Amino acid sequence: MLKNAIKLWFLTAVLIISACQKNVVVMEEVPIDSLAISYDTIQVFNEVPSGTKEAKRLGQRNPASDFTATGFYVAPNETLTIHMEQLEDGSGVPTLLIGTYSRYKAKWNPTVVPLTAGVNTIQADAYGGLLYIRYNSNDNSIASGKVQLEFRSGYRAAPHFVLGKTTNAQWQTMLDTWTTAPDVILESNETMLVASRTKALEYRQENQQQLMQTFDEITKAEYSISGIDNSSAEHKENVHKLLMTETDNTDYFMVATWYRTAYISSAMNILLTVDGARNNGWGPWHELGHMHQQGAWTWDALGEVTVNIYSLAAERKMGHLTSRLTRDNVWVDAMDYLIIPYAEKDFNASSTSLFVRLAMFQQLWLAFGDNFYQTLHKETRVEQATFSTREQQMRYFMLKACTISGKNLSAFFRKWGLKVSESVYTEITNLNLPTPAEDLTSKTDDPNWENKWLVIGYTNQETASENGRAANMIDGNAASY
Repeated sequence: MLKNAIKLWFLTAVLIISACQKNVVVMEEVPIDSLAISYDTIQVFNEVPSGTKEAKRLGQRNPASDFTATGFYVAPNETLTIHMEQLEDGSGVPTLLIGTYSRYKAKWNPTVVPLTAGVNTIQADAYGGLLYIRYNSNDNSIASGKVQLEFRSGYRAAPHFVLGKTTNAQWQTMLDTWTTAPDVILESNETMLVASRTKALEYRQENQQQLMQTFDEITKAEYSISGIDNSSAEHKENVHKLLMTETDNTDYFMVATWYRTAYISSAMNILLTVDGARNNGWGPWHELGHMHQQGAWTWDALGEVTVNIYSLAAERKMGHLTSRLTRDNVWVDAMDYLIIPYAEKDFNASSTSLFVRLAMFQQLWLAFGDNFYQTLHKETRVEQATFSTREQQMRYFMLKACTISGKNLSAFFRKWGLKVSESVYTEITNLNLPTPAEDLTSKTDDPNWENKWLVIGYTNQETASENGRAANMIDGNAASY
């Protein structure tokens, strides 16, 4: 194995990809203060299920990032040579990805180059980029292939931090030594984070180990609320990681779609600092949440609503005792909405704010706990439920909510203005479930909710310093007293 290294200590790195676990770079132990850095020109890749196949298994709308970072970069118009040896037969074709999804507006998707046995000579395009390998089995086949790639020429090493293997000291050496690539990559067990070299240098003094551990905590929290607990084949973690990349595309502030989440350069302080990720991380919590949404019960009015079930789970995991719903006074608006007569409101209407809609889902969590959403996700996965209309998706969710909770939630859904065929409410009645012992629509996660509405004095306008609550019920203006 050819090694290219700057060494104070000898370090061996071998890229190992398992079809049963996240792709990781495995390195030998090095002293904590070691500055040794190295890279492998020979890497072995196992075939894995595609991102779309994994998304189908999990019932998710967006495929995860079904490719693996090599730690290499190719310059624009450079000629790259890679030798491929097929170690074990598989059904898929290994492909080289040149460039990172959504990193640059000018190159929103990477160049995809199929690889064949023997020497592959590849001309990079005018953009170049970080190099990844995608080796996915055909969707009707079991992943069984294995290939060995030798990067022979045309590649450059890019700074590549791997949680548990790279020390912070080594990261500094990488940044100071491997200066050609305009982008860098940091990997945790669950995520890949791509940033510009400029931003990496700006935040180089951050504790990269704590940062990437934080993203693992966030992802694990979102897995947990999704019922992904490795209890059975259906509920195993996705074999792929989730890509978070800086983007120069000013059309988006933050965005999530197939294979990636992306963040404008001006927001990278959130992703590249421990404080940002833990204490100001609603943006990435939200975008990563999009990668977990299930299509069966995410009807067209909920794309930016149910995603925050996962954001709230991450928020709790980060130790925030007061939810965003409370901090942003959403419960005031939600309670105002709930007193509107059923005939005059519609949960799905654009006039019902996204966060007010989220309050309904949070009330279900407040009433029934994590188990409610864990079971909902699990049953959706097992049933492989798919629907083509809003009515079908709403019916599925409403019936599932009742059977999972063991309660007749008709009154709850009517008060929230869920407008479906009356036959759906009849189906709920026919389940013969008891009604909840309390009005679930009165629940909030604001610990001071009751105290907020204590009237401490009266005026001839029938209201005093009630934080605008009574006035808000009258004219919708929180500043009215």
